[in-house]
Amino acid sequence: MNTVLSPKSKGNLWVASLMSPDFPMPKIPEGLSIMKQFALILEALKKNIEEGKKTGIVSMIRPDGTQLNAAGFTAGGAVNAPWGVVIDGNDDVFVASGLGRGIVMLAGDGAKGHPAGTKPGDLIHFFQGGMIQIPTVGSIDPAGNLWVANNWNSIEAATSADPFPPTSSWGGGSGFAVIYGVAAPVKTPLMGQVRQP
Repeated sequence: MNTVLSPKSKGNLWVASLMSPDFPMPKIPEGLSIMKQFALILEALKKNIEEGKKTGIVSMIRPDGTQLNAAGFTAGGAVNAPWGVVIDGNDDVFVASGLGRGIVMLAGDGAKGHPAGTKPGDLIHFFQGGMIQIPTVGSIDPAGNLWVANNWNSIEAATSADPFPPTSSWGGGSGFAVIYGVAAPVKTPLMGQVRQP
């Protein structure tokens, strides 16, 4: 789970949950090490991937503790195993769609510049490309660039006891990718609530 506060004017909390509330969790034996627990959960994720299922939601929690949408946002399935959230200076939300191999841009609360009728949580854009692997979101800089960390490249290479030799080193992702100028600039350092410059 990753959480980020929206700009000071709103104070909403955006949360990315890697798995949906209805995701079938495997049985975890008592006393199992954290790495073995992680391996069991990854196996369950891989099974769902093979079956074409998606998982994960993004939630907006207001300062009073209520949620705008109790079921969360999935951007029509573009959100798939989200791993990280960042908020830009316009209050728009960027979510790393890990298994979607891209970055989902959702409208924030009170975000400006979108078509009439756009609501918080609506899909604005889904960024995908050859440089984005299985990402986590890094941050937004004062120029409005979105920095993306390629966390993994291949789940099979990262989790298999005997990965396919030509791709066995693909467990770790290949550095950072930058999507230039897609976000509203923010003031750094990025500590606490997002601030506009």
